[in-house]
Amino acid sequence: MLRAFVGAGAGVLLTACGGDDLDPFATDRTPTPPPARGGEQAQSQQQESQVQQAAAQTADQAAPPLELPDPLVYVIPSPASQGETVLLVIEAPGAATAAMSWQGQAFSLLRKDDRFLGFFGIDANAPVGPQSLGVAVWGPRGEQLLWQETVIEITAVEWTVDNIQIDGPNAALLEPTIRREDESTRLPYQSKLTPQLHWLGVFDPPAGGQITALYGEQRSFNGGPIAEYHTGIDFGGETGSSVVAANSGIVSWAGRTRRRGNGIILDHGAGVFSGYYHLSEVLQNAGTVVEQGDLIARMGATGLATGPHLHWEVVVRGVTVNPLPWLRLLEFPDPLQELNPANALTSTNLAKS
Repeated sequence: MLRAFVGAGAGVLLTACGGDDLDPFATDRTPTPPPARGGEQAQSQQQESQVQQAAAQTADQAAPPLELPDPLVYVIPSPASQGETVLLVIEAPGAATAAMSWQGQAFSLLRKDDRFLGFFGIDANAPVGPQSLGVAVWGPRGEQLLWQETVIEITAVEWTVDNIQIDGPNAALLEPTIRREDESTRLPYQSKLTPQLHWLGVFDPPAGGQITALYGEQRSFNGGPIAEYHTGIDFGGETGSSVVAANSGIVSWAGRTRRRGNGIILDHGAGVFSGYYHLSEVLQNAGTVVEQGDLIARMGATGLATGPHLHWEVVVRGVTVNPLPWLRLLEFPDPLQELNPANALTSTNLAKS
C-alpha cells in the first residue's frame, strides 16, 4: 500500500552546487589568474568570496545525515469499530514530512511540533476484519526514516433497524437518483484537507433538544429493503430553535438540496467537517469564520423530514462517522493527548530492513 508514496520525499533532497566555475574541487577548472590591480583586484576578491561560499555550501551538503530517533507510531483506537474515527499520531523529532496510506489512497499528515497527525473514518457498514494501514516519514534531506505497514482490525457493530413511513410529496425524495444528487452536491465541501486544526477540545452539542435518532441505524422506508443508514444524530426541537457551531471552523458550504433541505457545513481542519441539515434558516455564508457556540442556523423540517429537527453529522476524510465520541471527553480523538511509548506500534520498519 505504501509503494505509491515511498519516494514522495525525494523532492526535498538538496542539490549540489552549480557549474565547475564555482566548484573549488573541480579537476578541469581553469586556474584562477593572479590578483589584479584596481577594479580588477576588487573583481578578483569578489570571485574568491564566491568560491569560499561555494566551498562552505558543498561541505555542508557533504555532511553526514543527522542521527534522528526512530519515529513512534500510534493508532487510536486499535482495533476500531464500524463508524469510529481513527487518529494516527507519529512522534518524529527532526523529521520533515509524513504520510499515510489507507484503502488505496495516500494522505499527507499535518505537522504539530514533533508530531504528525492524521484522521480517517470507518464507514458504519465497512467490511469487518483486517485492513492495511501504511505510514511513511522522511527526514530533512529527503531520507526515508520510516516505512511501515500494519493491520487495523475492523470490528462489527450491531446497528438497530428503523422502519420509517414516508408519505405524500416526500416519498419522491426516496429516489436513489435524488440521494446521489444530494451526496455529489455536498461531497466537494466535506472531503478536502485544510492543513490546520481549527477546533480546540471536545465538540459541543449543536442544539439543545433531546437526541431522537442515532448514527448507524439501518433504515427501511415504507416496508422496503434496507437501503441506507443514518449518517448522523438527530436533535428534536421546534422550528426556529437555535443551532450553534459544535466547534470552531470555517463555513465550507451553505445551501439547499432536495433531500437534506437547507444546510450548512463547517470545516474544522485536518479533514474533519460537521454538517447541519433540515434547517428553516441558514444564518452564515460560505467563507465565514465561526467560533464554537456561535449561532449559525435555526432548526426546521426542510427536505426529507417528518417533523422539525436537526440532523447533525461529522465527516472525516469524506466518511460519515459516529458523532457521539466527538461530544464525550473520554472518547474524543484528541490529537494532543499524552502518549505512552509502550503503546506505539512495533511493526518492522521496512525502510531499514
